[in-house]
Amino acid sequence: MSRRGSLAITAEIDGAAIDAINKRLAALDKEGASKAMRNGFRKWGNITKKVVAANAPFGRPQATERIRGVTRPNVHLKWNVITKVKGYARGKVVWMAIGIREIKGSYLTPHWYLRWIEYGHEVKRGATKFEQIVLKARGYEKKKEYSKVTIGRVPANPFLRRSMGQTRALLFPIMRAAVAKQLEEEGLA
Repeated sequence: MSRRGSLAITAEIDGAAIDAINKRLAALDKEGASKAMRNGFRKWGNITKKVVAANAPFGRPQATERIRGVTRPNVHLKWNVITKVKGYARGKVVWMAIGIREIKGSYLTPHWYLRWIEYGHEVKRGATKFEQIVLKARGYEKKKEYSKVTIGRVPANPFLRRSMGQTRALLFPIMRAAVAKQLEEEGLA
């Protein structure tokens, strides 16, 4: 996933739940606490990854598609879901993200149209000469404003947000179990 322009869902544990986990993590050393958090987030991430892949729209079944006049491979969101657990040098896991794999400078991954699917988008076409004259008469002065006409709107399909809602309740029990397992491994349970 890229940092710039990427669309991903993130998960955090807040409030009393994080306080309960932190009390149990205090019994572990830094490496053990880091391992417990990473394993818990990784397990939850794998479950959520499967839910995201199941909720992702499939698109057209053809092997190729024409995009802006160029034939390209037809890759699907389902095939490119990835997870990332971010930890830092002091052993603390800061966050977990789930998103769509990106190959920079390539149309081999569908990351570039993910935002269109998640939030919806407008379908536009170039304005005819007559439409441009009418739009200029209505006060549109910039070429960007009068050279395109909106002909429709594609509704949002918020599959990432829906998937997060389906698995959010599993995060705390999974983390609690991962910490308990690490405590057991180190003989502190």
